[in-house]
Amino acid sequence: MSYGRNLDRIAGGLSRLIHLRGARDNTLADIGLYLDLPVEEMFPAPRLPRDLVQTRSLVDRALSTTTLRWTSGHEVISAAYRARHETVYRSNLTAWARWVRPEGAKRRACLLYVHGWLEPGSWAEEATLFRKWARELDVDLVHVSLPFHGKRMPRGSLFSGELFWTADLVRSIEGVRQALFDARTMMAWLREQGYEEIGVTGLSLGGALTMLFACVEPLPDYIAPLMGHLKLDDAVEHAPILWRVKHDLERWGIHETERRRLFEHLRWGHYPPILPPERQLWVLAREDVYIAARPAEEQRREWGEPEVLWIDGGHMTFPLEIGRITDALGAFRRRLAASRG
Repeated sequence: MSYGRNLDRIAGGLSRLIHLRGARDNTLADIGLYLDLPVEEMFPAPRLPRDLVQTRSLVDRALSTTTLRWTSGHEVISAAYRARHETVYRSNLTAWARWVRPEGAKRRACLLYVHGWLEPGSWAEEATLFRKWARELDVDLVHVSLPFHGKRMPRGSLFSGELFWTADLVRSIEGVRQALFDARTMMAWLREQGYEEIGVTGLSLGGALTMLFACVEPLPDYIAPLMGHLKLDDAVEHAPILWRVKHDLERWGIHETERRRLFEHLRWGHYPPILPPERQLWVLAREDVYIAARPAEEQRREWGEPEVLWIDGGHMTFPLEIGRITDALGAFRRRLAASRG
């Protein structure tokens, strides 16, 4: 077994030390509200925020970063869940993002970044990855905070993202719906700021959300999902880091056949992309235990075989390949620019 798979499995095992409690609410009675929904109902078009506020602390100024916040326009489907959404989870009613402009003045291109599951904030990316991308790709960057993460953590959460993807399936689905709505809202706002080119990228869970951008209008100019796919049934059954979801569903009598049926009828893995394959760059890891190569490559074929960069190692070792990823993204954008004349 290679070092990449080894590290992924170790991280998956260590995740048992933080997932100390399972989902409390069994919401399977309402799950039918979300099955086989048309894509435009599952992920409605965003609206421009009317109350967006920009703030800059001394640290922000030093990092050439602006903090953005606005009221999320997301509307839940389940009336039963709405009571929790508006009270217990009211921290999610405010959306947050970080706008990174290292040169001060706005550039012509912006890259929207959607982070991964469990990430507490954007400080690590701002200090390292974003500086490299801003310099080498000549782009501004915006990092959107996902529901139940960072400043959006409800009181009582044990860690960032604890409540985002669990066996409380209505909450999990609504978390994904709100994540995409808020990220698309930010893309619409960036268009209003005058950016001529807006791409979307994201890692792991953020990679899956990046792929959903390709299935709904308005579209970004391109997407670059990093280690992501939309084959939820495969991830829940095989990714060690998702053991708690499977465990709790088993506890409620939802075994593998029924789990796969539920995710099949959720339809996310079967959405047809609207964004052409030539405007997509996928990055996949050969030894990834969480986003396995086989289902990811299967979905890539279903999407018309967009360009792919295969990197060595696994899910947790991707930082070792940031140089190659950056070079590939730069070359990809140059080819897109050339194709536009």
